[in-house]
Amino acid sequence: MDPLTIAASGMRSAEVRFAASAHNVANLNTPDFRPLRVEQASVAGGGSVAHARQEPVPRQVDLVREFVEQARAGHQYLASLRALSVSLETRGTLVDMLA
Repeated sequence: MDPLTIAASGMRSAEVRFAASAHNVANLNTPDFRPLRVEQASVAGGGSVAHARQEPVPRQVDLVREFVEQARAGHQYLASLRALSVSLETRGTLVDMLA
């Protein structure tokens, strides 16, 4: 799989993680709220895909867990962004060498 596609999929997965966690925090005091949980999996050939799923039963939102989830999503996004940047730099260098 193309490095740009792999990096972009990591960024999309991070966005899903962050959005789900933000949704949970926003609904912290909603009665009978069923939080979202993200399932992330690797894709054959590279990259990842993430899906938000609603918990089957209502439960209290754990702010510490959500804080950690948002931090993880941020790190995942930055790492994927760095991979994207390196891939683009490499392509630019290759084009310059061939020109």
